[in-house]
Amino acid sequence: MKNKTILRSIMMIAIIIPTVGFAQQDSTRLLESSVESWMLQMDDLENEENVSEEMLEQMEDVYENSRPNLNNLSYEVAVTVLQLTDYQYYQLQLYIDNYGQLYSIYELAAIDGFTDVDMRRLFDRVVISPPPKQRPTFRQLMKSSKSVLWLRYGQVVERQAGYDTSRANHYDGSPAHLQFRYDFDIHQHFGFRVAGEKDAGEAFFRGDQKYGFDHYSGSLYVKNIKWLKCAVVGDYRLNFGQGLVLGSSMMAGKGGGVSAIRRFSEGIRPVATINESEFFRGAAFTLGNAHWSGSAFAGAVTETNRTAIGGALSYRRARFTLGGQFVCFGEVADSATSKEKWRSLIQPRQWNASVWYQALAGKALFFGEVALNEKGKPALLQAALFPVTPVLQVAALMRYYATGYQSLMGSGFRTASGDGGEFGVYLTGHLILSKKVEADLFCDYYRLKWLTYRTDAPVQGTDAGLLLTCRLTRKSTLCLRYQWRTKPKNESEDLYMHRLVEQCRHRLRLQWTNAPWPFLNTKTEVSLVFNKGPDQRRWDKGILMYQDLAFNFQKPQLSLHLRVAYFDTDSYEERLYAYENDLYYAFTIGSYYYQGMRAYLMLRYKIQNFSVWFRVSRTHYLDRHDISSGLTYIDKPHKTEVRVQGMYRF
Repeated sequence: MKNKTILRSIMMIAIIIPTVGFAQQDSTRLLESSVESWMLQMDDLENEENVSEEMLEQMEDVYENSRPNLNNLSYEVAVTVLQLTDYQYYQLQLYIDNYGQLYSIYELAAIDGFTDVDMRRLFDRVVISPPPKQRPTFRQLMKSSKSVLWLRYGQVVERQAGYDTSRANHYDGSPAHLQFRYDFDIHQHFGFRVAGEKDAGEAFFRGDQKYGFDHYSGSLYVKNIKWLKCAVVGDYRLNFGQGLVLGSSMMAGKGGGVSAIRRFSEGIRPVATINESEFFRGAAFTLGNAHWSGSAFAGAVTETNRTAIGGALSYRRARFTLGGQFVCFGEVADSATSKEKWRSLIQPRQWNASVWYQALAGKALFFGEVALNEKGKPALLQAALFPVTPVLQVAALMRYYATGYQSLMGSGFRTASGDGGEFGVYLTGHLILSKKVEADLFCDYYRLKWLTYRTDAPVQGTDAGLLLTCRLTRKSTLCLRYQWRTKPKNESEDLYMHRLVEQCRHRLRLQWTNAPWPFLNTKTEVSLVFNKGPDQRRWDKGILMYQDLAFNFQKPQLSLHLRVAYFDTDSYEERLYAYENDLYYAFTIGSYYYQGMRAYLMLRYKIQNFSVWFRVSRTHYLDRHDISSGLTYIDKPHKTEVRVQGMYRF
């Protein structure tokens, strides 16, 4: 036994050498590549709410503080950021318990549930090091404190109609779009965040905005101090269960893969957000241990005149989790006093409650949630993930929303929004066809039982899609994505009478990524869309083609992103979407419609602890002489935007 231990140690030391190099990689580039990888999984970029600021916060917390250590890996980070399955996480913890800490990422090959593909995917995203043997002292905590400050400026170069002060209706401020954020963190135990934003056209330190930015956000927090898991004063987000009551965590949704159909009950997340919605402002805390966890919160829902108070309780074992939550919403006027706001908390006008669970049976994972509102209207979500064979994984999800069920801060898996009823069944699968080819398939059948946008009667629809991923070489990948959608819509824009007709859409996207040299990455994409109604004689079509070039140099630390795109659509209905590289802690989903060209150039330079970004983008239309209307009207066929950002770490 002793000889085996010595031999194992020698082998681990020998193979750990190749893994040392990636520990020094730029965390910002890891964050950018993680976001882009996540975006590639998404089938429908049109649904921008799937790509929320929450996703960037989750990934940033990992890659900016330190990459996850597999020997000390939390469940939340494993499933949300590293996208491990519950079975993989369970087997990883079981392996560490039986054989001790890992010495190399290559040991994953000996753990049931991990493949060569998983090791390659995790290679530059994790570290292998001994877990801390004791809690750091106060002096050590202060030495490990980190601060990050970034400032951002953006502006449309062309003059828009709203800045003509001779008009009766015009903007009060300058065309500058300003943002800032400051983060202070001590070993991920203590910290605070603050952020502010001024939109283009708004006054700044004058007029109605005497205090500068029109939106401020911030939070003060304490984390992971014995039984105190989290306590926050200020702004925060809540994620419990599957999102039927409270949820804003990242979720790829339809076409995002087998593991992307569920949300993760992360609990409380302190934020300093630039997004002016989808968060609470008040106080919240979570207490617990390895098995029990209890949370309580109170505050205001920022985008509505409502107050909220509630709590959650959960119990977790290695293979089973059970939890419940309750939240009450009160309504107050803008001019309400503090006493009236507190009274609204104990006299709620709306409430939601739910129970959720998660169970691992063998390799299969079952999870779901049942919710109820003050009207007695239920909502139900039930799903299961099955690894049928080592090369085939399937998942099924059923959801039911009763007509009249509504949750102000809920965002569960569904097609429509609001309080309209919905029933649907979603099926998806991941198949490894060979060492180089993988396939993801999905099909969603749903019935909407009430009126929705552009459908003046209950309807049923079907979404289906296929993603083929072929790794041509170690540095070259080809992706082919196809989606088919059928759903009735109003035929006419007549105000009083609409006839529902079946609308069919086909969408095809071909993407080739290649890294011919260490300093150069290329991406070529062609997207097509075809729409047709039953009374149409021809298909309405749209096309988008673009070429990306990304240069990354180590000395000096310089990055350059360039895109040139051409698009041509018959109408706005055939618009196409594509992810664009953007400044740090920002994302852009470009919308391409009508006929024209678009290009952008982004430069990033880093020297020691200071980084600066410069981005300029321009859209030039070939089939029109002006753009937009109202206050954003431009009397030219092009629109140019310049953005600059500086960031300092200390």
